[in-house]
Amino acid sequence: MFDDVFENLGVILLFINALLYSYSYFKNKKDKALRYFSIYLNLTFLVLSLSIVIIEYFNKTNNLFLSHFYFIFQFIFLSLFYKKFFTKTQKNWVNINFVIITVILVIQYYSNVSLFYKFNLLEILITSLPLVIYSIIHLYNSLGKPGKYMYINSAILIYLSVSTLIFILGNLINSIDRSLANNVWVLNKVFYIGYLLLILFEWRISLWKTKN
Repeated sequence: MFDDVFENLGVILLFINALLYSYSYFKNKKDKALRYFSIYLNLTFLVLSLSIVIIEYFNKTNNLFLSHFYFIFQFIFLSLFYKKFFTKTQKNWVNINFVIITVILVIQYYSNVSLFYKFNLLEILITSLPLVIYSIIHLYNSLGKPGKYMYINSAILIYLSVSTLIFILGNLINSIDRSLANNVWVLNKVFYIGYLLLILFEWRISLWKTKN
C-alpha cells in the first residue's frame, strides 16, 4: 500500500517539477543550466511513464530495459548541468569522464546484449558516482560565495549517494532477507520523494520570480 502511495506521489511530483522547470526555462532561455535540468526532468518523466504503461496496460513484467535510458539520460544531462558551473579544468574532466564511460558501456553492451534486459550494476555505478562527485565539486566551488541551485545540488548529492548504494547492494540484501529488501526499496522511494521536494523547493525560491 505505502509502496503504491510513494510511487504515485513520485510520478505527480516529477510531472509538476518537469512542468515548472520547463516553464521557467522558456521564460529565461539564457540559463543553459536550467535548460539541461528541465530536459533531464522531462526525459525522466517520459521514461517513468513508459515503464508504468508497459506494466499496467501491456501486462509486461520486464521493463528493466528502460532503466538504462533513465541512468544514461540522467548522466548526460546532469553532467551538462554541472559543466555550466565548473572551471575550465573541471569541465575537461567532465568531458574525459563522459568519453571513458561511453566507451565502457558500448563495449559492455556489445559483448553482452542480454544486459539490456537486466539491471546493469556497472552502468548504475559509473553513471551515478561521477554525478555525486560533481555535486561535491559544485559545493566546494560555492564555498565563500553564493552558489547557484544549491538545493538541487543537495538533492542530487543525498539521493544519488543513497540510491546508488541501494542498487549496488540490492541483490545482496535480497539474498539475505527478502522482507528487508522490500523495506529498503520502499526507503529508496521515500528518498526519491525527498529528492523531488527539494527540487520543487529550489524552483520556489530561485525561479518563482520568472513567473512575473
